[in-house]
Amino acid sequence: MTTKLDEKEFTGNESIGYLTGVAYRSINRRLGYNLKTSGKKITSEQYGVLKQLWLEEGQTQLELACKTSKDKPGITRLLNNLEKKGFIERRVNEDDKRCNKIYLTKEGKKIQLIALQIGEQTVNETTCCIDKSDMQICKKVLAQICSNLLCEDDII
Repeated sequence: MTTKLDEKEFTGNESIGYLTGVAYRSINRRLGYNLKTSGKKITSEQYGVLKQLWLEEGQTQLELACKTSKDKPGITRLLNNLEKKGFIERRVNEDDKRCNKIYLTKEGKKIQLIALQIGEQTVNETTCCIDKSDMQICKKVLAQICSNLLCEDDII
Protein backbone atom coordinates (compact mmCIF):
# COMPACT_ATOMS: atom_id res chain seq x y z
CA MET A 1 0.00 0.00 0.00
CA THR A 2 1.39 3.37 -0.94
CA THR A 3 0.41 6.72 0.40
CA LYS A 4 0.64 10.00 -1.39
CA LEU A 5 3.19 12.14 0.38
CA ASP A 6 2.84 15.86 0.63
CA GLU A 7 5.28 17.30 -1.89
CA LYS A 8 5.99 20.25 0.42
CA GLU A 9 7.53 17.85 2.95
CA PHE A 10 10.37 17.10 0.53
CA THR A 11 10.86 20.26 -1.48
CA GLY A 12 11.29 23.93 -0.92
CA ASN A 13 11.60 25.85 2.30
CA GLU A 14 9.31 23.57 4.31
CA SER A 15 11.31 20.34 4.15
CA ILE A 16 12.90 19.07 7.35
CA GLY A 17 16.29 18.85 5.65
CA TYR A 18 16.15 22.45 4.50
CA LEU A 19 14.92 23.80 7.83
CA THR A 20 17.43 21.89 9.95
CA GLY A 21 20.24 22.90 7.60
CA VAL A 22 19.32 26.59 7.75
CA ALA A 23 18.89 26.42 11.53
CA TYR A 24 22.29 24.74 11.98
CA ARG A 25 24.09 27.23 9.74
CA SER A 26 22.35 30.20 11.37
CA ILE A 27 23.21 29.08 14.91
CA ASN A 28 26.77 28.26 13.84
CA ARG A 29 27.20 31.68 12.20
CA ARG A 30 25.79 33.47 15.25
CA LEU A 31 28.09 31.56 17.61
CA GLY A 32 31.05 32.35 15.35
CA TYR A 33 30.09 36.02 15.28
CA ASN A 34 29.65 36.15 19.07
CA LEU A 35 33.01 34.46 19.64
CA LYS A 36 34.75 36.78 17.16
CA THR A 37 33.29 39.99 18.58
CA SER A 38 34.30 38.91 22.09
CA GLY A 39 37.92 38.73 20.95
CA LYS A 40 38.20 34.97 21.47
CA LYS A 41 40.29 33.47 18.71
CA ILE A 42 38.26 30.30 18.19
CA THR A 43 35.71 29.30 15.58
CA SER A 44 32.33 27.77 16.33
CA GLU A 45 33.66 24.36 15.25
CA GLN A 46 36.67 24.71 17.54
CA TYR A 47 34.29 25.71 20.33
CA GLY A 48 32.47 22.39 19.88
CA VAL A 49 35.69 20.42 20.31
CA LEU A 50 36.82 22.50 23.28
CA LYS A 51 33.42 22.08 24.92
CA GLN A 52 33.87 18.30 24.80
CA LEU A 53 37.32 18.67 26.39
CA TRP A 54 35.98 20.99 29.10
CA LEU A 55 33.57 18.19 29.97
CA GLU A 56 36.25 15.48 29.88
CA GLU A 57 39.94 15.83 29.14
CA GLY A 58 42.08 12.99 27.87
CA GLN A 59 39.79 11.82 25.10
CA THR A 60 41.22 10.28 21.98
CA GLN A 61 40.90 11.90 18.59
CA LEU A 62 38.41 9.20 17.60
CA GLU A 63 36.24 9.83 20.67
CA LEU A 64 36.19 13.54 19.89
CA ALA A 65 35.31 12.83 16.25
CA CYS A 66 32.32 10.74 17.36
CA LYS A 67 31.11 13.28 19.93
CA THR A 68 31.35 16.19 17.49
CA SER A 69 30.11 14.28 14.41
CA LYS A 70 33.33 15.01 12.52
CA ASP A 71 35.15 12.71 10.16
CA LYS A 72 38.82 11.86 10.68
CA PRO A 73 40.24 14.59 8.41
CA GLY A 74 37.88 17.17 9.92
CA ILE A 75 38.78 16.45 13.52
CA THR A 76 42.49 16.29 12.63
CA ARG A 77 42.30 19.75 11.05
CA LEU A 78 40.43 21.18 14.04
CA LEU A 79 42.88 19.70 16.53
CA ASN A 80 45.89 20.86 14.51
CA ASN A 81 44.54 24.42 14.53
CA LEU A 82 43.69 24.31 18.24
CA GLU A 83 47.19 23.01 18.96
CA LYS A 84 48.77 25.80 16.86
CA LYS A 85 46.74 28.34 18.84
CA GLY A 86 47.99 26.83 22.08
CA PHE A 87 44.61 25.62 23.42
CA ILE A 88 45.27 21.87 23.40
CA GLU A 89 48.13 19.40 23.44
CA ARG A 90 48.40 15.81 22.30
CA ARG A 91 49.92 13.27 24.67
CA VAL A 92 50.82 9.66 23.94
CA ASN A 93 48.16 7.26 25.18
CA GLU A 94 49.98 4.97 27.62
CA ASP A 95 47.40 2.20 27.00
CA ASP A 96 47.72 2.36 23.22
CA LYS A 97 50.82 4.04 21.80
CA ARG A 98 49.18 4.24 18.35
CA CYS A 99 46.84 7.03 19.40
CA ASN A 100 47.10 10.24 21.36
CA LYS A 101 44.92 11.65 24.08
CA ILE A 102 43.93 15.29 23.88
CA TYR A 103 44.35 17.65 26.83
CA LEU A 104 43.66 21.32 27.41
CA THR A 105 46.56 23.66 27.96
CA LYS A 106 46.52 26.51 30.45
CA GLU A 107 45.21 28.75 27.64
CA GLY A 108 42.50 26.24 26.77
CA LYS A 109 41.30 26.22 30.36
CA LYS A 110 41.57 29.99 30.64
CA ILE A 111 38.98 30.69 27.93
CA GLN A 112 36.45 28.14 29.22
CA LEU A 113 34.27 30.44 31.32
CA ILE A 114 33.90 33.24 28.77
CA ALA A 115 33.47 30.84 25.85
CA LEU A 116 30.73 28.91 27.67
CA GLN A 117 29.02 32.21 28.52
CA ILE A 118 29.12 33.12 24.82
CA GLY A 119 27.68 29.71 23.97
CA GLU A 120 24.87 30.24 26.48
CA GLN A 121 24.24 33.74 25.10
CA THR A 122 23.95 32.25 21.61
CA VAL A 123 21.48 29.60 22.79
CA ASN A 124 19.42 32.32 24.49
CA GLU A 125 19.40 34.41 21.30
CA THR A 126 18.39 31.33 19.33
CA THR A 127 15.52 30.29 21.58
CA CYS A 128 14.35 33.62 23.06
CA CYS A 129 10.84 33.59 21.57
CA ILE A 130 10.18 29.86 21.81
CA ASP A 131 7.98 28.39 24.54
CA LYS A 132 9.83 25.93 26.82
CA SER A 133 7.42 23.10 26.05
CA ASP A 134 7.83 23.69 22.31
CA MET A 135 11.60 23.65 22.77
CA GLN A 136 11.42 20.32 24.62
CA ILE A 137 9.35 18.84 21.78
CA CYS A 138 11.79 20.25 19.21
CA LYS A 139 14.76 18.69 21.02
CA LYS A 140 12.96 15.36 21.33
CA VAL A 141 12.11 15.29 17.61
CA LEU A 142 15.63 16.31 16.56
CA ALA A 143 17.14 13.68 18.87
CA GLN A 144 14.90 11.05 17.28
CA ILE A 145 15.93 12.15 13.78
CA CYS A 146 19.59 11.86 14.80
CA SER A 147 18.95 8.46 16.34
CA ASN A 148 17.21 7.27 13.18
CA LEU A 149 20.12 8.27 10.97
CA LEU A 150 23.32 8.36 12.98
CA CYS A 151 25.49 5.31 12.99
CA GLU A 152 29.02 5.24 14.36
CA ASP A 153 30.33 4.05 11.00
CA ASP A 154 28.92 7.14 9.29
CA ILE A 155 31.37 9.54 10.89
CA ILE A 156 34.51 7.47 11.13
